[in-house]
Amino acid sequence: ASPCARRRARPRRVVARRRASRRRDARRPRATTARARGRRARARAGRPTRANLVDDFLATFLPREVNEARREMEYFDGPGGMLARIVPGREKPTVRAPEVRGDVVFDFGEMTAEAFAATFNALNDVVMGGASDAAATLTKDGFARLAGETEDVRGGFASVKSRDFDRALDLSAYEGLKLTVRGDGKTYKCILYDTNDSFNVAFHQTFVAPRDVTEVKLKFSDFVPVKRGRGVATNDAEYRKTNGGKIVAMQFMLSKFAYGMEEKNAGYAPGPFEFELKRVEAYR
Repeated sequence: ASPCARRRARPRRVVARRRASRRRDARRPRATTARARGRRARARAGRPTRANLVDDFLATFLPREVNEARREMEYFDGPGGMLARIVPGREKPTVRAPEVRGDVVFDFGEMTAEAFAATFNALNDVVMGGASDAAATLTKDGFARLAGETEDVRGGFASVKSRDFDRALDLSAYEGLKLTVRGDGKTYKCILYDTNDSFNVAFHQTFVAPRDVTEVKLKFSDFVPVKRGRGVATNDAEYRKTNGGKIVAMQFMLSKFAYGMEEKNAGYAPGPFEFELKRVEAYR
């Protein structure tokens, strides 16, 4: 018998029951059970978004340096990187300013991995066309660790930087910062920002990170003003010093330059490096 004949031969009651069941299913709300809701949630979670597809495409076809630069700029400047600055009303991501307790500004032994990832990130010379490769992580024994490899042909620096604080940190009642560090014997520098514009004047001071855990004191009066890689001359209209009264962000860097591109860092060498920071304190 043909399919049409078999369908005509079905009892009318069977056909009626199936039609009634379909009508009930159509009227029934979706996800009437937790299992069904879970299946749909898992399906949505596994579905690639447009942003993920773009990231996968760029990661496949662009060089590592370009992809890393894009990720770093988006971390500090928001979606779109530095281009986000020209969008009206678009603000840079900020993080809650640290609460100074017992003179302690940052204690990485007390910080969770989630808080560290929301506050600090690597910022390397790939954002300026370099090829240094370094990552910022929180170690199990409570150190903020910056490690990787620098090259000084196209670039020459690697760093870990905080996001801008949601309010300026006032440490003017103190004489300077005390860092608890260890490293590889190279010369690093601490950079303080008093504006949310990383191309504006910032304040640099170098220090050596020995292999054993050491406390390093950096007086605010010894920080040197630098703008866009060049030291700011005392007769420049933009020349100013810091007393720690307005700190918007902090950065710790290994660079082939000491205080601007006019002065090479004698304690720098390209290649592998490792720097760890246990605590940032203010001292009187």
